[in-house]
Amino acid sequence: METALNHQTPDRCPCDLTISPPAYQELCSYMGMAFEPYWWDSFNHAFPSPEMLEKLHVDVMHIPAYAFVPKGFDIHRDEFTDAWGVARKKIWDSETDFMYINASTPLAGIQDVEEVYAYHWPDPEELYDPDLAVPLVKSLYRDTDFALTTQFGGHLFEMGQFLLGFEDYLAYLYTEPEIAEAIMDKTREIQMKVETLVLQTIGKYLTYVRTCGEDVGTQNGPLISPDYYAAVVKPRHQAEWTHMKSEFRKQNPQGKVAVHTCGGVYPFIQHFVDAGADILNPVQPTAAGMDTARIGREFGDRICFHGGVDSVNVLMNGTTEEVKREVKKRIEDLGAHGGYICAPSHNIQSGVPCENVIALYEAVQEYGSYR
Repeated sequence: METALNHQTPDRCPCDLTISPPAYQELCSYMGMAFEPYWWDSFNHAFPSPEMLEKLHVDVMHIPAYAFVPKGFDIHRDEFTDAWGVARKKIWDSETDFMYINASTPLAGIQDVEEVYAYHWPDPEELYDPDLAVPLVKSLYRDTDFALTTQFGGHLFEMGQFLLGFEDYLAYLYTEPEIAEAIMDKTREIQMKVETLVLQTIGKYLTYVRTCGEDVGTQNGPLISPDYYAAVVKPRHQAEWTHMKSEFRKQNPQGKVAVHTCGGVYPFIQHFVDAGADILNPVQPTAAGMDTARIGREFGDRICFHGGVDSVNVLMNGTTEEVKREVKKRIEDLGAHGGYICAPSHNIQSGVPCENVIALYEAVQEYGSYR
Protein backbone atom coordinates (compact mmCIF):
# COMPACT_ATOMS: atom_id res chain seq x y z
CA MET A 1 0.00 0.00 0.00
CA GLU A 2 2.67 2.53 0.99
CA THR A 3 4.62 1.72 -2.16
CA ALA A 4 1.58 2.38 -4.35
CA LEU A 5 0.72 5.62 -2.54
CA ASN A 6 4.28 6.84 -3.12
CA HIS A 7 3.74 6.41 -6.89
CA GLN A 8 6.04 3.44 -7.03
CA THR A 9 5.31 0.03 -8.49
CA PRO A 10 4.05 -2.40 -5.81
CA ASP A 11 3.98 -6.19 -6.05
CA ARG A 12 0.18 -6.01 -6.49
CA CYS A 13 -2.41 -3.29 -6.90
CA PRO A 14 -3.94 -2.72 -3.44
CA CYS A 15 -7.71 -2.83 -3.04
CA ASP A 16 -10.48 -1.66 -0.72
CA LEU A 17 -14.06 -2.75 0.03
CA THR A 18 -16.62 0.04 0.45
CA ILE A 19 -20.12 -1.29 0.98
CA SER A 20 -23.49 -0.32 2.47
CA PRO A 21 -24.86 -2.17 5.52
CA PRO A 22 -27.69 -3.96 3.62
CA ALA A 23 -25.29 -5.05 0.87
CA TYR A 24 -22.79 -6.24 3.45
CA GLN A 25 -25.51 -8.26 5.15
CA GLU A 26 -26.28 -9.91 1.81
CA LEU A 27 -22.60 -10.64 1.23
CA CYS A 28 -22.20 -12.19 4.68
CA SER A 29 -25.22 -14.41 4.09
CA TYR A 30 -23.92 -15.48 0.67
CA MET A 31 -20.49 -16.34 2.06
CA GLY A 32 -21.82 -18.08 5.16
CA MET A 33 -20.22 -15.58 7.54
CA ALA A 34 -21.70 -13.88 10.58
CA PHE A 35 -23.10 -10.41 9.92
CA GLU A 36 -20.86 -8.53 12.31
CA PRO A 37 -19.74 -5.25 10.80
CA TYR A 38 -16.91 -3.79 12.76
CA TRP A 39 -18.76 -0.49 12.66
CA TRP A 40 -21.36 1.28 10.63
CA ASP A 41 -22.57 4.83 10.40
CA SER A 42 -25.32 7.09 9.15
CA PHE A 43 -23.52 7.70 5.83
CA ASN A 44 -24.52 4.22 4.72
CA HIS A 45 -21.08 2.75 5.34
CA ALA A 46 -20.51 -0.72 6.74
CA PHE A 47 -16.93 -1.35 7.70
CA PRO A 48 -16.44 -5.10 7.31
CA SER A 49 -14.80 -7.38 9.82
CA PRO A 50 -11.17 -8.48 9.51
CA GLU A 51 -12.40 -11.96 8.62
CA MET A 52 -14.31 -10.70 5.58
CA LEU A 53 -11.41 -8.54 4.45
CA GLU A 54 -8.99 -11.45 4.68
CA LYS A 55 -11.38 -13.68 2.77
CA LEU A 56 -11.46 -11.22 -0.15
CA HIS A 57 -7.75 -10.30 0.10
CA VAL A 58 -8.63 -6.65 0.82
CA ASP A 59 -5.74 -4.45 1.96
CA VAL A 60 -7.52 -1.57 3.69
CA MET A 61 -9.46 -1.54 6.96
CA HIS A 62 -11.64 1.41 7.92
CA ILE A 63 -11.99 2.25 11.59
CA PRO A 64 -14.21 4.72 13.49
CA ALA A 65 -12.93 8.00 14.80
CA TYR A 66 -15.18 10.74 13.48
CA ALA A 67 -18.30 10.94 15.64
CA PHE A 68 -20.61 12.65 13.14
CA VAL A 69 -23.40 10.61 14.71
CA PRO A 70 -24.22 10.81 18.43
CA LYS A 71 -22.22 8.60 20.74
CA GLY A 72 -24.08 5.35 21.19
CA PHE A 73 -25.75 5.68 17.80
CA ASP A 74 -27.54 2.54 16.61
CA ILE A 75 -28.26 2.17 12.93
CA HIS A 76 -31.66 0.68 13.74
CA ARG A 77 -32.81 4.15 14.80
CA ASP A 78 -35.17 5.87 12.39
CA GLU A 79 -34.22 9.43 13.33
CA PHE A 80 -31.52 11.31 15.19
CA THR A 81 -29.92 14.76 15.35
CA ASP A 82 -26.24 14.89 14.47
CA ALA A 83 -23.52 16.84 16.24
CA TRP A 84 -23.99 19.79 13.88
CA GLY A 85 -27.67 20.14 14.79
CA VAL A 86 -29.07 18.61 11.60
CA ALA A 87 -31.94 16.14 11.97
CA ARG A 88 -31.41 12.92 10.01
CA LYS A 89 -34.17 10.53 8.93
CA LYS A 90 -33.97 6.98 7.62
CA ILE A 91 -35.59 6.32 4.24
CA TRP A 92 -35.96 2.99 2.46
CA ASP A 93 -35.08 2.56 -1.21
CA SER A 94 -36.46 -0.98 -1.11
CA GLU A 95 -37.47 -3.54 1.48
CA THR A 96 -33.83 -4.10 2.36
CA ASP A 97 -31.91 -0.95 1.33
CA PHE A 98 -31.96 2.26 3.35
CA MET A 99 -30.03 5.46 3.92
CA TYR A 100 -30.26 8.54 6.11
CA ILE A 101 -31.15 11.90 4.62
CA ASN A 102 -31.13 15.41 6.06
CA ALA A 103 -34.53 16.22 7.56
CA SER A 104 -33.91 19.75 8.82
CA THR A 105 -32.04 22.88 7.79
CA PRO A 106 -31.37 24.78 11.02
CA LEU A 107 -30.02 27.94 9.35
CA ALA A 108 -32.61 28.11 6.56
CA GLY A 109 -33.56 31.64 5.61
CA ILE A 110 -30.92 33.50 7.61
CA GLN A 111 -30.16 36.99 6.37
CA ASP A 112 -27.20 38.15 8.42
CA VAL A 113 -23.72 36.73 8.86
CA GLU A 114 -24.02 37.28 12.60
CA GLU A 115 -26.61 34.51 12.67
CA VAL A 116 -23.90 32.13 11.49
CA TYR A 117 -21.62 33.02 14.39
CA ALA A 118 -24.52 32.87 16.88
CA TYR A 119 -25.39 29.30 15.86
CA HIS A 120 -24.72 26.51 18.35
CA TRP A 121 -21.67 24.97 16.72
CA PRO A 122 -20.26 21.71 18.12
CA ASP A 123 -17.15 21.60 20.23
CA PRO A 124 -14.32 19.70 18.51
CA GLU A 125 -14.34 17.16 21.34
CA GLU A 126 -17.90 16.19 20.39
CA LEU A 127 -16.67 15.07 16.98
CA TYR A 128 -14.03 12.59 18.09
CA ASP A 129 -14.32 9.62 20.41
CA PRO A 130 -10.79 8.62 21.51
CA ASP A 131 -12.15 6.07 23.98
CA LEU A 132 -13.48 4.15 20.98
CA ALA A 133 -10.76 4.92 18.43
CA VAL A 134 -7.47 4.61 20.30
CA PRO A 135 -7.71 1.06 21.71
CA LEU A 136 -9.28 -0.24 18.50
CA VAL A 137 -6.61 1.24 16.24
CA LYS A 138 -3.78 0.11 18.49
CA SER A 139 -5.06 -3.48 18.55
CA LEU A 140 -5.58 -3.62 14.78
CA TYR A 141 -2.15 -2.11 14.14
CA ARG A 142 -0.60 -4.71 16.44
CA ASP A 143 -2.59 -7.76 15.34
CA THR A 144 -3.27 -7.30 11.60
CA ASP A 145 -1.46 -6.28 8.42
CA PHE A 146 -4.20 -4.01 7.07
CA ALA A 147 -3.50 -0.46 5.96
CA LEU A 148 -5.63 1.42 8.49
CA THR A 149 -7.61 4.51 7.62
CA THR A 150 -10.32 6.67 9.14
CA GLN A 151 -12.57 9.55 8.10
CA PHE A 152 -12.86 12.96 9.77
CA GLY A 153 -12.65 16.67 9.00
CA GLY A 154 -13.82 18.10 5.71
CA HIS A 155 -17.39 19.09 4.87
CA LEU A 156 -16.39 22.75 4.74
CA PHE A 157 -18.01 23.10 1.31
CA GLU A 158 -20.90 20.73 2.00
CA MET A 159 -21.82 22.04 5.45
CA GLY A 160 -23.79 24.92 3.96
CA GLN A 161 -25.97 22.37 2.14
CA PHE A 162 -26.81 20.71 5.45
CA LEU A 163 -27.49 23.92 7.36
CA LEU A 164 -29.22 26.04 4.68
CA GLY A 165 -30.70 23.44 2.35
CA PHE A 166 -29.18 22.36 -0.95
CA GLU A 167 -30.82 24.79 -3.38
CA ASP A 168 -30.68 27.76 -1.02
CA TYR A 169 -27.00 27.15 -0.33
CA LEU A 170 -26.13 27.22 -4.03
CA ALA A 171 -28.00 30.52 -4.30
CA TYR A 172 -26.25 31.92 -1.20
CA LEU A 173 -22.86 31.26 -2.81
CA TYR A 174 -23.69 34.09 -5.21
CA THR A 175 -26.38 36.20 -3.51
CA GLU A 176 -25.11 36.05 0.10
CA PRO A 177 -21.43 35.16 -0.21
CA GLU A 178 -20.57 36.47 3.26
CA ILE A 179 -22.96 34.00 4.84
CA ALA A 180 -21.88 31.05 2.71
CA GLU A 181 -18.20 31.74 3.30
CA ALA A 182 -18.71 32.28 7.04
CA ILE A 183 -20.19 28.76 7.23
CA MET A 184 -17.17 27.40 5.36
CA ASP A 185 -14.77 29.21 7.67
CA LYS A 186 -16.52 28.22 10.90
CA THR A 187 -16.65 24.59 9.74
CA ARG A 188 -12.98 24.65 8.81
CA GLU A 189 -12.05 26.18 12.16
CA ILE A 190 -13.77 23.34 14.04
CA GLN A 191 -12.58 20.59 11.74
CA MET A 192 -8.94 21.62 11.93
CA LYS A 193 -9.12 21.25 15.71
CA VAL A 194 -10.71 17.82 15.26
CA GLU A 195 -7.94 16.85 12.86
CA THR A 196 -5.30 17.79 15.42
CA LEU A 197 -7.04 15.75 18.12
CA VAL A 198 -7.37 12.66 15.92
CA LEU A 199 -3.90 12.72 14.45
CA GLN A 200 -2.12 13.40 17.72
CA THR A 201 -3.68 10.29 19.25
CA ILE A 202 -3.83 7.73 16.41
CA GLY A 203 -1.97 9.26 13.45
CA LYS A 204 1.08 7.04 13.83
CA TYR A 205 -1.03 3.93 13.26
CA LEU A 206 -2.73 5.11 10.04
CA THR A 207 -1.56 4.74 6.44
CA TYR A 208 -3.83 7.42 5.03
CA VAL A 209 -6.74 9.53 6.27
CA ARG A 210 -9.90 10.61 4.50
CA THR A 211 -11.80 13.88 4.68
CA CYS A 212 -15.58 13.74 4.84
CA GLY A 213 -17.39 14.55 1.62
CA GLU A 214 -16.70 17.67 -0.41
CA ASP A 215 -18.85 16.93 -3.46
CA VAL A 216 -18.27 19.56 -6.15
CA GLY A 217 -19.44 17.33 -9.01
CA THR A 218 -22.66 15.82 -10.30
CA GLN A 219 -23.33 13.02 -12.75
CA ASN A 220 -23.42 15.60 -15.54
CA GLY A 221 -20.37 17.63 -14.59
CA PRO A 222 -19.37 20.34 -12.09
CA LEU A 223 -21.83 21.39 -9.39
CA ILE A 224 -20.19 24.81 -9.20
CA SER A 225 -18.02 26.81 -11.56
CA PRO A 226 -14.37 25.74 -11.49
CA ASP A 227 -13.50 29.45 -11.44
CA TYR A 228 -15.61 29.92 -8.32
CA TYR A 229 -13.95 26.89 -6.76
CA ALA A 230 -10.49 28.27 -7.52
CA ALA A 231 -11.28 31.71 -6.10
CA VAL A 232 -13.34 30.82 -3.02
CA VAL A 233 -13.23 27.15 -2.03
CA LYS A 234 -9.73 26.09 -3.07
CA PRO A 235 -7.85 28.44 -0.70
CA ARG A 236 -9.92 27.10 2.19
CA HIS A 237 -9.34 23.49 1.15
CA GLN A 238 -5.65 24.18 0.79
CA ALA A 239 -5.47 25.63 4.30
CA GLU A 240 -7.30 22.63 5.77
CA TRP A 241 -5.46 19.93 3.81
CA THR A 242 -2.08 21.53 4.52
CA HIS A 243 -2.90 21.56 8.22
CA MET A 244 -4.09 17.95 8.08
CA LYS A 245 -0.94 16.76 6.34
CA SER A 246 1.29 18.73 8.68
CA GLU A 247 -0.32 17.20 11.77
CA PHE A 248 -0.34 13.73 10.19
CA ARG A 249 3.30 13.78 9.17
CA LYS A 250 4.39 14.67 12.67
CA GLN A 251 3.18 11.17 13.54
CA ASN A 252 3.73 9.33 10.24
CA PRO A 253 6.13 10.94 7.74
CA GLN A 254 4.59 8.84 4.94
CA GLY A 255 0.96 9.72 5.80
CA LYS A 256 -1.36 10.66 2.93
CA VAL A 257 -4.64 12.62 2.74
CA ALA A 258 -7.55 11.39 0.61
CA VAL A 259 -10.29 13.71 -0.59
CA HIS A 260 -13.82 12.51 -1.38
CA THR A 261 -15.79 14.25 -4.11
CA CYS A 262 -18.35 12.49 -6.28
CA GLY A 263 -19.35 13.14 -9.87
CA GLY A 264 -17.76 14.72 -12.90
CA VAL A 265 -14.85 16.52 -11.28
CA TYR A 266 -12.28 16.40 -14.08
CA PRO A 267 -12.08 20.26 -14.26
CA PHE A 268 -11.16 20.35 -10.56
CA ILE A 269 -8.45 17.69 -10.40
CA GLN A 270 -5.54 20.04 -11.03
CA HIS A 271 -6.94 22.31 -8.31
CA PHE A 272 -7.05 19.36 -5.90
CA VAL A 273 -3.42 18.61 -6.70
CA ASP A 274 -2.46 22.25 -6.15
CA ALA A 275 -4.33 22.33 -2.83
CA GLY A 276 -2.43 19.33 -1.52
CA ALA A 277 -4.67 16.28 -1.99
CA ASP A 278 -2.71 13.02 -2.19
CA ILE A 279 -5.59 10.70 -3.12
CA LEU A 280 -8.84 11.31 -5.03
CA ASN A 281 -11.90 9.22 -4.22
CA PRO A 282 -14.17 7.77 -5.63
CA VAL A 283 -13.39 8.34 -9.37
CA GLN A 284 -16.78 7.62 -10.95
CA PRO A 285 -16.23 6.58 -14.59
CA THR A 286 -19.90 6.97 -15.56
CA ALA A 287 -19.91 10.68 -14.68
CA ALA A 288 -19.27 13.32 -17.32
CA GLY A 289 -15.60 13.82 -18.17
CA MET A 290 -14.32 11.01 -15.97
CA ASP A 291 -12.40 9.12 -18.64
CA THR A 292 -10.07 7.05 -16.50
CA ALA A 293 -7.47 6.61 -19.24
CA ARG A 294 -7.15 10.37 -19.67
CA ILE A 295 -7.24 11.05 -15.93
CA GLY A 296 -4.57 8.45 -15.25
CA ARG A 297 -2.40 9.74 -18.09
CA GLU A 298 -2.69 13.42 -17.10
CA PHE A 299 -2.60 13.22 -13.31
CA GLY A 300 -1.34 9.77 -12.33
CA ASP A 301 2.14 10.98 -11.43
CA ARG A 302 0.80 13.67 -9.08
CA ILE A 303 -2.24 12.23 -7.32
CA CYS A 304 -3.34 8.72 -6.40
CA PHE A 305 -6.78 7.32 -7.17
CA HIS A 306 -9.19 5.29 -5.05
CA GLY A 307 -12.29 3.70 -6.59
CA GLY A 308 -12.91 3.64 -10.32
CA VAL A 309 -14.74 0.31 -10.71
CA ASP A 310 -18.19 1.10 -12.14
CA SER A 311 -20.69 0.33 -9.37
CA VAL A 312 -23.67 1.79 -11.27
CA ASN A 313 -23.78 -0.38 -14.36
CA VAL A 314 -21.15 -3.12 -14.33
CA LEU A 315 -21.25 -4.27 -10.71
CA MET A 316 -25.03 -4.05 -10.56
CA ASN A 317 -25.97 -5.42 -13.97
CA GLY A 318 -22.90 -7.02 -15.53
CA THR A 319 -21.74 -10.61 -15.64
CA THR A 320 -18.80 -11.79 -13.59
CA GLU A 321 -16.64 -11.71 -16.73
CA GLU A 322 -17.70 -8.12 -17.42
CA VAL A 323 -16.78 -7.21 -13.85
CA LYS A 324 -13.33 -8.73 -14.30
CA ARG A 325 -12.79 -6.84 -17.55
CA GLU A 326 -13.85 -3.65 -15.79
CA VAL A 327 -11.33 -4.19 -13.01
CA LYS A 328 -8.57 -4.95 -15.51
CA LYS A 329 -9.28 -1.71 -17.40
CA ARG A 330 -9.28 0.48 -14.31
CA ILE A 331 -6.00 -1.01 -13.07
CA GLU A 332 -4.45 -0.38 -16.49
CA ASP A 333 -5.84 3.17 -16.68
CA LEU A 334 -5.28 4.37 -13.13
CA GLY A 335 -2.52 2.17 -11.75
CA ALA A 336 -0.06 1.54 -14.54
CA HIS A 337 2.84 2.50 -12.25
CA GLY A 338 1.27 2.33 -8.82
CA GLY A 339 -0.78 5.16 -7.33
CA TYR A 340 -4.09 3.29 -7.38
CA ILE A 341 -6.32 1.60 -4.78
CA CYS A 342 -8.80 -0.53 -6.70
CA ALA A 343 -12.32 -0.22 -5.27
CA PRO A 344 -15.93 0.39 -6.30
CA SER A 345 -16.74 3.84 -7.66
CA HIS A 346 -19.00 4.26 -4.60
CA ASN A 347 -20.35 2.04 -1.84
CA ILE A 348 -21.69 -1.29 -3.12
CA GLN A 349 -25.46 -1.18 -2.71
CA SER A 350 -28.08 -3.77 -1.85
CA GLY A 351 -29.03 -5.85 -4.88
CA VAL A 352 -25.55 -6.01 -6.39
CA PRO A 353 -25.00 -9.72 -7.10
CA CYS A 354 -22.65 -11.19 -4.55
CA GLU A 355 -20.98 -13.13 -7.36
CA ASN A 356 -19.98 -9.79 -8.85
CA VAL A 357 -18.54 -8.54 -5.58
CA ILE A 358 -16.40 -11.64 -5.30
CA ALA A 359 -15.41 -11.35 -8.99
CA LEU A 360 -14.12 -7.84 -8.36
CA TYR A 361 -11.62 -9.01 -5.76
CA GLU A 362 -10.69 -12.13 -7.69
CA ALA A 363 -9.89 -9.87 -10.63
CA VAL A 364 -7.56 -7.75 -8.50
CA GLN A 365 -5.62 -10.91 -7.71
CA GLU A 366 -5.66 -11.96 -11.35
CA TYR A 367 -4.85 -8.66 -13.07
CA GLY A 368 -3.28 -6.58 -10.31
CA SER A 369 0.14 -8.20 -10.19
CA TYR A 370 3.07 -6.03 -11.31
CA ARG A 371 5.58 -8.89 -11.21
